[in-house]
Amino acid sequence: MAREIESKDKDKLSNLADIGGGYEAASAQATSDAKLEDDHGEGQPVILRMFEFSANPEAFKIHSPTKQELFNSHAKGIEVMLWKDGMKLFTEVDPKVTINKKKTKYRIFVAAIPQRGHLLMERPKTLSQIANNL
Repeated sequence: MAREIESKDKDKLSNLADIGGGYEAASAQATSDAKLEDDHGEGQPVILRMFEFSANPEAFKIHSPTKQELFNSHAKGIEVMLWKDGMKLFTEVDPKVTINKKKTKYRIFVAAIPQRGHLLMERPKTLSQIANNL
């Protein structure tokens, strides 16, 4: 809930304008010479899982949920489905939610890693193997 700014807070905010307008920002650009072919597959395997859900278009007309709300409503169920497969969420990669144009379906993509002691049935692939369809 939003609260109204009290008068003492307004005084603090007005002082920011007196000291130069508040914030300064700088832009940064990063470049890399690393190529996809240089991916040797080091580190732990990370699995990309996709979950597809049907949406109720009538409910979306009443309240159009944000992508975060959609993810939050399915987070526990996704964790259970991953657990059944011997995996858990890999929190270093943010989930991605996509909604189709008609707003009848949406997909949630998450990264997962095997739980301790669980062996993968498939051999993990590097990015270059995936990109080159090997």
